[in-house]
Amino acid sequence: MSQSKEIGTLVVVILKARHLHQPSFYKQDPYAQAVLSGQTQRTKPEPKGGQHPVWDEEFRFPVLADPGKDKINRKMEVSCWKDESRSEDKLLGKGVVDIESTLKTGEFDDWVPLETSGGARGELYLEMTFYANAPPPLNRRPTKLKQSDRLTRPQSYNPVPPKG
Repeated sequence: MSQSKEIGTLVVVILKARHLHQPSFYKQDPYAQAVLSGQTQRTKPEPKGGQHPVWDEEFRFPVLADPGKDKINRKMEVSCWKDESRSEDKLLGKGVVDIESTLKTGEFDDWVPLETSGGARGELYLEMTFYANAPPPLNRRPTKLKQSDRLTRPQSYNPVPPKG
């Protein structure tokens, strides 16, 4: 069994949530959780955070290059939970973020919709930054030639001398 090569680090900031499902009348103590490539990290519960908690917590995930499992290693599952002291924690909502475009652009910040079998259950705001282990790609300026002109020879070019 071979080790998956680490291609970089994904820094994830779980900032806040809005419109979370609140299954009871009392203010809930929600926390957020993120899972990538089998690694799980979670925020601290926000005391009396209710439907609009703020966490602003940063986590680092290794990003693996495993050719056989690339689709699995490119999906981050995020979820919000109600912290229950006397029983099992309750799922408030979950969503999936495809990190493929973040690996190409280097950044992501947006609301991620959360849902359960009961439908939409709020949104979670994430900020992500990808730091590659390899050197950054060269920022090439755009070519001044039209794509159709890039590989064509000039009209005056004549490599064969005229017979004379």
